[in-house]
Amino acid sequence: MNKMGSQLWNVSEEPLKLVATMMNFSENYSLIDQAAHEACDIWDPVQNFILPLIYLVVLFVGLFGNFIALLTFLQNARKVKKAIRVYLINLTLADIMFNLTLPFWVVYYFKGGDWIFSEVTCRLAGALYYIATYSAITFMIFISINRYCTVRIIKLKNPLNKPKGSLYTCGAVWIFWFACAIPALTQQQSFKRGFTITKCFEEYADRSIYLYASFTFFLISMLIVILSYVSIMKALSSQGKASQGIHRRLARSMVLGMLVVFLVCVLPYHIFLIPWELNRANSKGMPACAPPKAIDIIHNLNLALLSMNSCIDPIIYCFSVKRFRRELNKTFRKLMRCLPFQVHTFEASETHIRSTSLTTS
Repeated sequence: MNKMGSQLWNVSEEPLKLVATMMNFSENYSLIDQAAHEACDIWDPVQNFILPLIYLVVLFVGLFGNFIALLTFLQNARKVKKAIRVYLINLTLADIMFNLTLPFWVVYYFKGGDWIFSEVTCRLAGALYYIATYSAITFMIFISINRYCTVRIIKLKNPLNKPKGSLYTCGAVWIFWFACAIPALTQQQSFKRGFTITKCFEEYADRSIYLYASFTFFLISMLIVILSYVSIMKALSSQGKASQGIHRRLARSMVLGMLVVFLVCVLPYHIFLIPWELNRANSKGMPACAPPKAIDIIHNLNLALLSMNSCIDPIIYCFSVKRFRRELNKTFRKLMRCLPFQVHTFEASETHIRSTSLTTS
């Protein structure tokens, strides 16, 4: 009986050994797969050099331009009460918010796609990036509608064009997009790839609904801007040149500028958004060492174009906001007076003039 019992024990032990061997093999395979992902994380010149380089340029140019534009809009308290100024100020604030997220992404992409900051920073940087992007698009919609109402001979009684209505509208826009970003702020957004590399906002599982919603919102936004511009052109063509005041011509220039931003900066990103997501879904399980696909390269270039939106907006203000350049010069003069070296330079030049005049006389 003892012999039979030992034989039966050995027989029953074999499946347990097999299961243990399979579990060890699975763990070893997982470690090998992680190591392969880390070793084969190919350096992409577009994602790891061109994109962060453009972000760096946009950071300095856009942040400086929008900060000066914000000071220019705020220096005249009487004009801030106008609806168009309220929308422009909020658009500028959205651009500044976008610019402030770029330093984190510059470091991330220059490091080869390795997030060196905290999980909380990853959530904030990603959420604020998209809040700023889509808030700016929303404010462009209301600016285009406002400019269309300006061109109409018979002014439309639209509460959105009233100072108080524009304040409520902008507040609702910020609340809406912050509410949409709550899932991104409350869920894990950074994850390990391999042993040392940490990815941020690159896990797109269960986010297809957000990408489709973003694409739909973009189509509606662009359609509104196009209709606004076409309606403005029709309204101006039906009026005589004598009745086309500077306000109407500047309104046309502003909406045209918004349309250019949509076509050049926003359109390419959203056109390739769904194909890029479908490609990512079909690429699961592909070899880790595969080079970046053409659609991934195009997506990264479109991200660079999308970021340029914040640089173009201050240029639009210069050519479509009445007396903006004059107010801009006043802002620069006020800023120069605050610089200590400006006073010394002025005093030195004044001393030089006096000494020159004495020598000449």
